[in-house]
Amino acid sequence: MRQGYCKLTGVVLRRYETNEGDIRLYVFFRDCGPLWVVAPGAARGKRRFGGATEPLIWGYFGCYRSPNQLYLREVEVKEDHWGIRTKPDKLERAMIWARLLVKYLLPAHPCNDVLIIFYDSLYLLERDVEEGLVEWRFLYRWTKRWGLAPDISRCASCGKKLVKACWDEDVLLCERCHPKNGEAISCEILRELITVVMLSRKNLVEWTQKKKSKANYALYNEKLKNILERSLT
Repeated sequence: MRQGYCKLTGVVLRRYETNEGDIRLYVFFRDCGPLWVVAPGAARGKRRFGGATEPLIWGYFGCYRSPNQLYLREVEVKEDHWGIRTKPDKLERAMIWARLLVKYLLPAHPCNDVLIIFYDSLYLLERDVEEGLVEWRFLYRWTKRWGLAPDISRCASCGKKLVKACWDEDVLLCERCHPKNGEAISCEILRELITVVMLSRKNLVEWTQKKKSKANYALYNEKLKNILERSLT
C-alpha cells in the first residue's frame, strides 16, 4: 500500500482504547487483509466517529498511510447488523467468529474469500437462522477454502460415497473403514450437514423455515475449530 490517502472497504473485528485516548481498530479489509488502524484522540472526542468504530461495522474507511502506520480519517457505514446487536446471544456468536478471524488470519494478507464467507454468515445470523447451523457453514466453508476441511461426502480411507459416517481425528470414515465404537453420523444428519454447506444463503433461509435441524452442531463445530487450531502448529 502506497503512502498517502486511500479508501478501503472492510469490517471492524476488534476495537480498543489506549491510555493516550486513541482508538485502535483491527479491520479486515478487502484486498488488503486484516490491518491495524489508529484514530488519534478519538476516545477523548478529538475526532468523532460515533458507532462507526464498533466491531461488526462494515463500511468504507478513509485512511492516511504513513511509512509506519495507517490512520483513520473518516468512516462511511454501509452495514451495522443492528439485528444482531440487539440480541445478546447472536452478538456473542458473531464476536466469537470475529475473534477466530483475528486469531487465524495473517495480518496484511488478502483473504477476500473468507471475508465473503464472514459476511454471508452474519447475513444468515441476522435472519434468525439457527446459530450453530450457521457456525457450521461458516467454519466448514472457511476450512474448505484453506484445504483443511474433512470431505463430508466420501470416506477418507476407501473413497466410497458416505451413507453413514464416523469421525476419526480430522476426517470422516465409512462404517466399514471405522469399525470401532464411536459416535456415528446418520445418513439423515450427513445429508443435512452437506445441504447447509452447499445451499445459497437465500435458499438456506427458506430451507430452515421448512425443516427443523437435528444435527449436533456444537460437537461438529468444535471439531472444525480444533482443525483450525492444529493448522497453526
